[in-house]
Amino acid sequence: MLKRTFALLAVTLLAGCASNGNEDVVNSLAKARAAAINSKAPYAKIDQYQVMKAKARENMVEITILYGGGGKTPPTKAAKNAAINYCNNEELTPLVTEGINYNIVIMDMRGRAMVTQPVNSEVCNTMSPES
Repeated sequence: MLKRTFALLAVTLLAGCASNGNEDVVNSLAKARAAAINSKAPYAKIDQYQVMKAKARENMVEITILYGGGGKTPPTKAAKNAAINYCNNEELTPLVTEGINYNIVIMDMRGRAMVTQPVNSEVCNTMSPES
């Protein structure tokens, strides 16, 4: 059902809504993406990383990841790898292209931001899996 909603909203975006209407659709889509992420949060740990929550601010979905320390992958590399995955995900690519932006924030156990990695169309155009 959620995928169908995203598909319908994406079609609406591609149909060329008016500027203000387009912003409203993009903002609503960002809220839906944050809600979808939150519906499964907190996620199971991967290495020492755990997705805790997401929130939408206009067209931005901010994803908060908790890092427990001592993992095999340093936070800067983990954030970059996550961004590459988002940029190459066939379900998310059209959303990013149409104006949904992500901000991946990796925090330490004390709640301090360690790494902030934006994911938007400009970032996706410059990232490659090999870099």
